[in-house]
Amino acid sequence: MDFLKLGSLGPIVELLQSTLKKLGFYEGYIDGIFGSRTESAVRTFQSEFGLNVDGFVGEKTWDALSPYFNGYTTYTIRSGDTLYKLASRFQTSVNRILFHNPNIVPNRLRVGQEITIPFGSIVPTDISYSYDILQMNLRALTTIYPFLEISSIGKSVLGNDLSFVRFGRGRNEVFYNASFHANEWITSVLLMKFLEDICKAYVDNTSVLGYSIRNLFENTSIYLVPMVNPDGVNLVTGAYPVDSEVYQQALQISNNYPSVPFPRGWKANIQGVDLKNYQPFYKVL
Repeated sequence: MDFLKLGSLGPIVELLQSTLKKLGFYEGYIDGIFGSRTESAVRTFQSEFGLNVDGFVGEKTWDALSPYFNGYTTYTIRSGDTLYKLASRFQTSVNRILFHNPNIVPNRLRVGQEITIPFGSIVPTDISYSYDILQMNLRALTTIYPFLEISSIGKSVLGNDLSFVRFGRGRNEVFYNASFHANEWITSVLLMKFLEDICKAYVDNTSVLGYSIRNLFENTSIYLVPMVNPDGVNLVTGAYPVDSEVYQQALQISNNYPSVPFPRGWKANIQGVDLKNYQPFYKVL
């Protein structure tokens, strides 16, 4: 994770602000700007969690925050613990704990035994969704839902993985993709939230819109490529600093299209190629 401090910018700062807001430490706007209010919230969080209070977000602070944006934590069983108590404490369900820890015996928890407790949600819907945040979400989802298959169908121009996910093992096959156009990155959030929702429903043996998800899993294979254009998405969401070479090269391309706002209106990949229209020349329309 990036080291963050006063003056840091971008989607990772938004993730920090969103997480601190969820925990009740931050009351400002989620704007991706590490200002004085964000720094104050970080200091309060560090104090509450017994960390060095310096206002910087380094490895130890990220480690303390990670369960709240990854949706799970590692817990060591203590005397008197029961699955019901743990489920109540972490606002999850006994079924989810059992699913992710198949080797534990519910009525014979061993003191000192380490288990994984899933809780909360993973995919954020209140921040700019960059490639790095997508990858964090994919790692968390595969940790909590080991039945997911995740791999790559290739690389982007800048070497970012074009990740794909498979849910289900049936003969019927369905394919979804998102973020062909960079400025339509919200479609990646939608697709990832859909994936998280059906994973939860599979574990809980519930339905979504009247469909039994366990039945769907057995009869259908759903393939998802949640971010077809990660380089362009990073440009639009502010993951590339304005003084970076990548940003400046894209800016030069965009100067040929003064009517298109930059970078907000950028649709193409990082070389200016519109992937959806398959144009073999620079284009930002």
